[in-house]
Amino acid sequence: MAMKDGELKKDYAYRRILEMIGSGKVSGGRFPSEPEFCKELKVSRVTLRSALKRLEQEGMITRSHYYGTRVSTERSSRKILITGIPSNYGYCERKTREGQYIEAACRQQKLRYDAFNLHYLQDPEKLAEKYCGIIFSGAAIRGDEPFMEVIRRSGLPAVYCREDECNTITGSFSSVGVNMKNAWIAGIDYLISLGFRRIMTLISDDGRSEQRLGFTRSTLAALFRKKGLDEAAGMVVNVRENEFNASVKETIRELKPEAVFCYSDYFAILTYNVLRELGRRIPQDTAVLGFGCGSELTNPPLSSVSLVPPLFGTAVVSLLQSMTENPNLKPLELELPFNIYEAESTARINLDNLFQKKRRKK
Repeated sequence: MAMKDGELKKDYAYRRILEMIGSGKVSGGRFPSEPEFCKELKVSRVTLRSALKRLEQEGMITRSHYYGTRVSTERSSRKILITGIPSNYGYCERKTREGQYIEAACRQQKLRYDAFNLHYLQDPEKLAEKYCGIIFSGAAIRGDEPFMEVIRRSGLPAVYCREDECNTITGSFSSVGVNMKNAWIAGIDYLISLGFRRIMTLISDDGRSEQRLGFTRSTLAALFRKKGLDEAAGMVVNVRENEFNASVKETIRELKPEAVFCYSDYFAILTYNVLRELGRRIPQDTAVLGFGCGSELTNPPLSSVSLVPPLFGTAVVSLLQSMTENPNLKPLELELPFNIYEAESTARINLDNLFQKKRRKK
């Protein structure tokens, strides 16, 4: 860890020691003797003592002539709380992947953690007593929910795992996620690059789709027209989960799309079932692209815009640690890269359309 420009040595020493505590790097919870510690941190004894005094006042360490300087037992026993609103089974894959990456990052850095439903957060004092930071997730969070007030009142550093393009709480909390609108556009461009023109797009109702993706049915249609895909502009469909099979089956039977781009991986799996019932092969007759993670377990394996990169967990935990080290840090919106997970459900290139496009350009 390097010194920042203009940073005092005592503040640098404080940050270094705090990072050691947070990452579990203090062997046996006990720090080296002052001469050894000064040498390790490359600071004077006066500077070291100033940093240690500050940490002692904050309850992070204890100091005595007999036991030396140790990590506070009370503080070192506190954990990170990983919490969220449980998704329905249709959207659990992405949430599961996020949780796996976050927990792996905690284990790698030897950080203890608990995982609970957000609705269990009811006592801010108990939160502050037991935990040292909060990582939380949930779609369509407004900010006025009871659990959000509990998080605020706890005074703990908190990082939000973004799930929507339009958020109302990112001005108050640091967050990590991808640019959902750009990720959605990338999915469209990917299908176009494969030569698909008759692209059917399945989204949720306009209110939720605008919040999650930054698009409504009309603005998506306008985007397709701008890209010269008038047929695709007329194939944007609002669909509800409880009406999915009937409405989507009739629309696919009528429009016969070359590809279907789905609001979520779950919508993609439901689309698989509809296509099979109609006798349409994937991807030979109709390609399917999801929006979430993709999967090798489906038949055929599902292509998807992947919204949870492997570095997700490391980014979330590192941001939380930075907030612990810098309590006055203003909320940050950390944007991570997305990518296209290419699998068999889109393993088809429509050469006729690509050649026609090339001839039109000439």
